[in-house]
Amino acid sequence: MTERLLIAAGLVTLGLLAARFGPRLLLAWRARQDLGLPAYRLGTPAILYFTSPGCAPCESVQGPALDRVREVYRARLQVLEVDATQQPRLADAWGVLSVPTTFLIDAEGRPRAVNHGVARYERLLSQLAGLGYPAPGPDAAQWKSAGAD
Repeated sequence: MTERLLIAAGLVTLGLLAARFGPRLLLAWRARQDLGLPAYRLGTPAILYFTSPGCAPCESVQGPALDRVREVYRARLQVLEVDATQQPRLADAWGVLSVPTTFLIDAEGRPRAVNHGVARYERLLSQLAGLGYPAPGPDAAQWKSAGAD
């Protein structure tokens, strides 16, 4: 009986560790790999957005949020949309299990954050600011990347 409890506790611990550190490990692994995105331009931060036809949250929430981010950042940010049903190998390579999924990629081409599920406009702005890319305005000169102007 005690042996089974120890095994169960070990499995729960492994699951919690995987949930906690899995996304970080995935991002670190992707940072060492080729992005697999021919449309990506090095030197400009990007949001990689995985979607699919008929995805209701993608159409009603995620798409409009990304449109608003595009309007704010204009040419200072790339938004790369990938249909996960048309490019399943790319989705698999990025570890996409559900749509919508967004990845924030810095100007050096390193994935820095991932959102599994809907990421609202405010969250995306906050994440971009946390990576050193605040919304353009009077302090836009503070961007970390020289290619972000």
